[in-house]
Amino acid sequence: MRRVPKSEKGEKTWREIFQSAQDLFLHKGYHKTSVLSISKGARISPATFYQYFGSKDEIFEMILETFQGEFFNLLKSIFESEMTLERKIETLITRVFDTFWNFRSEYKVFREAEFIDNILCLSFHQRIKTILKENGFYSWNDEQLNAVFWFLFGPLFYLAGYWILWNEREVPVKTRENLYSFYMSGMCTQDPETFKVSDKVYDTVEELDFNDEKIINRGEKSKKKLFNSAEYLFGKNGYYDTTIHEIASNAGLSVGSFYLYFSSKYEILSELVKNTSKDLRYVMKVYLSRFNDRRNQEIAALKGFLVFFGQHSKMYGVIRECEFIDRKITLDYYDSLKGPYMIALERAVKAGEVADYDVEILSEILMGIGHILGQSLLILPQGPVDDDKKYLEYLAYFMMLGFPGEKTKNRRAK
Repeated sequence: MRRVPKSEKGEKTWREIFQSAQDLFLHKGYHKTSVLSISKGARISPATFYQYFGSKDEIFEMILETFQGEFFNLLKSIFESEMTLERKIETLITRVFDTFWNFRSEYKVFREAEFIDNILCLSFHQRIKTILKENGFYSWNDEQLNAVFWFLFGPLFYLAGYWILWNEREVPVKTRENLYSFYMSGMCTQDPETFKVSDKVYDTVEELDFNDEKIINRGEKSKKKLFNSAEYLFGKNGYYDTTIHEIASNAGLSVGSFYLYFSSKYEILSELVKNTSKDLRYVMKVYLSRFNDRRNQEIAALKGFLVFFGQHSKMYGVIRECEFIDRKITLDYYDSLKGPYMIALERAVKAGEVADYDVEILSEILMGIGHILGQSLLILPQGPVDDDKKYLEYLAYFMMLGFPGEKTKNRRAK
């Protein structure tokens, strides 16, 4: 039976076990953390560990429950308050980023838990939306409520992950200031009412040419089969529970053939993510190239993003898992998207189509919206939807105009 620590020595041992697990979850992640490694970190035997905890999952779930409780209390204290809209937004940014930084071990546990358990993630999102709805925060139907949630929490969660978990730094002040301005004023220029998003941005492009017909030699075909097999199996079973033998067998090839092209499972994962970035950029370019104004292009690119990952939904999960395998793969993936994005946004700012933000930060904010949009519509049990236009129309409205308040209309930070 597990021991309930009553003595000072027992409480000290309990705390040391718990702290060891927290440290390992933060630096190694759930899959690479074992009872043995937790015990070594706490300087005890595994037998002693089991006197206090039934498994590493028990500690994992305790951390998760505590984190969620604190987070929802934080949201309620903000949205149920009598503060002005401007003050609520400002407080939300400050408290979320500071809390995630101060409790980054617990935050890392939550990020991994929501990846492992889609039901948990969906429930987490639903509770946030319930708080918004109960407090009348810019929503009067389900489609708009979803749009508000994506617009508000997509950048918050993405920027927190980007800085706190991937770069191991606090979210910079400049990033916070630009995010606040974006929330309050959107991306349009000083006279946003003169611009209307084209209805054609929601159309699907029927023909996309990935040049597959140019793959003519046997080696290229075999390599493509391995990529397709890895995408399917990594997405279905996860990286750690997929073997090289399974990848090769599912592709109709031998393990020896696998090693002709890749030196390891890690290498095929890395190359697969790079190829996905390249193909995604191609699809979004096709979608946005139909328009001249960046504001139309922005929404058209989101449509292209949904179409692409709608056809590669397992790959979207693979990219998400990379965060817990090797954050370098994750950073390289998002940086490969961010570079061209910044160039396009800089041109749009100079053309007067987009407000004068720091374009690197603006690209990260917009990528955060796309990230949570894909998660909601392509990964979680509630998606996909038959018609994403009704969601994108509301989202486009907030992206163009923000949540304008009396004191912050057209106030921008750079």
